[in-house]
Amino acid sequence: MDNNTLLEKYSKGLSSSGKTRTLYMRFAEDFLNYADGEFSRGKIDGYIEHLRNQHEYSDGSVNFAFRVARTLFTRNGDVLKEAGFEWPYRRGESPQIREDRIQAPALDPDTIEEAIVAVKEDGSPEEKAFLAISTTYGLRRVEMVELDEHDVRLKDRTIHIATAKHGRERTHLIPEIIVPYLAGYDFSQKRSDYFIFALWYRIEYRIDFPHINQVGWHSIRRTLNTLLEPHVSRNTLNSFMRWKQRTSSDMSFRYSAIKFVGKQGETTKVVGDALTGDNQVFKAHPFLEYWS
Repeated sequence: MDNNTLLEKYSKGLSSSGKTRTLYMRFAEDFLNYADGEFSRGKIDGYIEHLRNQHEYSDGSVNFAFRVARTLFTRNGDVLKEAGFEWPYRRGESPQIREDRIQAPALDPDTIEEAIVAVKEDGSPEEKAFLAISTTYGLRRVEMVELDEHDVRLKDRTIHIATAKHGRERTHLIPEIIVPYLAGYDFSQKRSDYFIFALWYRIEYRIDFPHINQVGWHSIRRTLNTLLEPHVSRNTLNSFMRWKQRTSSDMSFRYSAIKFVGKQGETTKVVGDALTGDNQVFKAHPFLEYWS
């Protein structure tokens, strides 16, 4: 019973592709490496605490990791049962979102403005690039980890974001005002979750902001969502923030194109509702002006 065999069987049941598939496989492999051949309830509970305490994952991300582990167990049930392991949790025993985490803190808009101004003046290329992306689109930390040079297409003025919470992968316009800050960073560089995590600490240090539990990149996302809500429709906001909102049966939505092939090769364009939505959001955006 080696990890590669368990992973292969798990992967065959995945319907997703691209970076979403990579995300599932990364969590599955991380769980197997931690378990190290032991799949008891105590070991799985230890893994959950490891994610919370060592990686400081949100409860939502912890719940996602738990579901990955459960599915991996289900697809390898016969092999694991022969080894003496059965899924040790009953229905309803998945990790719960704790009451004090239901409304995690958003970051004060004045603090976000201060961070933008400070990073613009003296920040490193990576600080400028990822703070610009975070304050513009409200990316989750894992979404920042997954970005590469094929996603950030300055020539097309588009950025493709593979969502981490089962929403639809979304291609956005890149507003001209943040182009210089993205151009200064090499997105072909591989980066880890720790790299993005440490980057947040560097930005906090730059503005002399004391680290507060639960405050991080996701706090910018919460603030952005909150400030945009009164100014754009719910559907536009859901689409821009990449929340899951439509069913797979909506064929017109599924057939909406973002990549086009012509005589000059492949280009990425934002068209239709996505184009209209991005333009509406950028007109009401609370932070873009600070990047000028």
